[in-house]
Amino acid sequence: MKKLLVPLAVVALLALAVPAAFAEWELGIGITPAQNQESTDPGAVDGILNFHVGYNWSILYASWDAFAMPSYWVYNATSYIDPVHGSYYPGADVPGFLNLFDVGIRIYPRPFIGYAEVGTNLLYLYGGQIYHDPYGNLGVGVNGRLGFGVKFGFWGVNISGTQVFASWYDLRAALDQAFYHGNTAELTAGSVLSLNFALYF
Repeated sequence: MKKLLVPLAVVALLALAVPAAFAEWELGIGITPAQNQESTDPGAVDGILNFHVGYNWSILYASWDAFAMPSYWVYNATSYIDPVHGSYYPGADVPGFLNLFDVGIRIYPRPFIGYAEVGTNLLYLYGGQIYHDPYGNLGVGVNGRLGFGVKFGFWGVNISGTQVFASWYDLRAALDQAFYHGNTAELTAGSVLSLNFALYF
């Protein structure tokens, strides 16, 4: 925990040093290419729609994104094999919303925008339930995101890459591989690219 205090303090000092010329809200919508191109199910090749709400003050940035995930993705993501007994637990075969709650930094060298975030995620299943693992624990994951784009006054467009990790341990291991061993494959494998359109207020 102490190792995290130094980077957090640096970010906070940078935010205070940069003039807060603007603090604004953003609302957006995005499209993500289908993740199951090999499926014979016609619904599996549709793009995935996502909704976005963000707020930034100076260089600090927070956002909430909800991805409308099809049932095949939810089933694959929630199916589970017990590593101890080898038992297979089938997943929920219903659509759902993958909610990402992220914080980070955003820079704005006009008209360009760049941002980097980390946060947690929750999967809401059709019918109003939050996903729990087979042992009854709340299924909370970790995600990281990088994005860049262009802002045209009150609207803008950007491209983001999002990586969802099963836990903080997985994220830490991927960062360790990337920065200390030069192996970026663990950090970027499975990244999802999205094209996003945003309105700024």
